[in-house]
Amino acid sequence: MRKAVYDFILNLTPKRARELGIKHRSMLAYLKKKAKEGKLNFKLRNVKRIIQYLALIFT
Repeated sequence: MRKAVYDFILNLTPKRARELGIKHRSMLAYLKKKAKEGKLNFKLRNVKRIIQYLALIFT
C-alpha cells in the first residue's frame, strides 16, 4: 500500500489534488518532494486524505 501512495502522489496534478482537498500547490510540491525522498509522513492531514481516497478505490 505504501508504494501505491508514493506512486499516486508523484503522478498527482494540481487540479486533481484540489479535488482531493489539497488546497495549495506548495503543499502538493512538498508532498511530491517527500515522496521522491521516500520520507513521506503518513500522519499529515493531506496524506490521510489521499490514503482514504485510495482505500475507496481499492475496495
